[in-house]
Amino acid sequence: MISTILLVALSLGGIALLITAALSPIETLSWWAGWTEEEIDEESPPHPTDPAPAHDENRLFVVYLSGIASLSGRFILPREKAFIKGLEQRFPEATIIDDVFPYSPAGLPLLASPRLFDRVWRFVQRIKLEGRSTILSMLINMRNIFQVMISADHRYGPIFNQGAATVIEAALLRAGYEQGSRAPITIIGYSGGGQVAIGASTFLKNRLGAPIDVISIGGVMASDPGLHFLRRLTHIRGAGDRFEKIGAIVFPERWSVMAHSEWNAAKRDGRITIRKMEPMSHAGIRGYFGLVKFDGITNNERTLDEVTDILSTVIAPSTAQ
Repeated sequence: MISTILLVALSLGGIALLITAALSPIETLSWWAGWTEEEIDEESPPHPTDPAPAHDENRLFVVYLSGIASLSGRFILPREKAFIKGLEQRFPEATIIDDVFPYSPAGLPLLASPRLFDRVWRFVQRIKLEGRSTILSMLINMRNIFQVMISADHRYGPIFNQGAATVIEAALLRAGYEQGSRAPITIIGYSGGGQVAIGASTFLKNRLGAPIDVISIGGVMASDPGLHFLRRLTHIRGAGDRFEKIGAIVFPERWSVMAHSEWNAAKRDGRITIRKMEPMSHAGIRGYFGLVKFDGITNNERTLDEVTDILSTVIAPSTAQ
């Protein structure tokens, strides 16, 4: 009986995954066509009624984009929450935003209705909250990987990334960011969030005119036109992170022979810095946000130290760009 239930669940999950893959470009195009406007209004937190406080142009705004295990901007794993809490403690003067869902051009969480197979996503969420890891829990990862591929796609990417930029911009404004203030913005993108961060930078730079830095934590990234609009990309790469290496392989424009690609041009300009951390894998207890101590310190703390060092150089830099 149990094996039958598991087989049915896996079959439904597989069907959901195949349909989600096929519909990934359609979700982006439907946002572009304005079919999801009502859903965006329902899911977006209300704008503050009190006027936002004035901000110094050197005040730092940090936007955190979760990895491919994310279900919504309001659901991130406990180990990521610990990392965010650490950032808030180390940079009390910065505004840190962690409620953006990067794997939808509308910022629409997987649990929001109407969505196909929303019951499947809710069931998978329960599994993750209970700390269980199953094949079904990988469905969220695969679904979000498809969205990362859309962001990196030369055909659909500009549309998807414009939507992602709109969602990030709205989150910044809700947090008190003032258009025209030129306050520096740093986007921290974990895993697939690194690609979305770079893709959205094209539109954020044009709209806000502020210097934008991206910190990639194990990011899987393409050679995206958004690199032209970044002041700096710092890529943190774990020595044991096999998943991160996928981006350097599956996106040919990142290969060294593609000398004129956006990626290699940014490297020549010194706007891409790669920091290697070891030992570090992509996820789990030995991942970037692992909470188990090795040699007296957790990987979460190691990553936090690395990001702290990077952010310390942009808290009060010259904002001219």
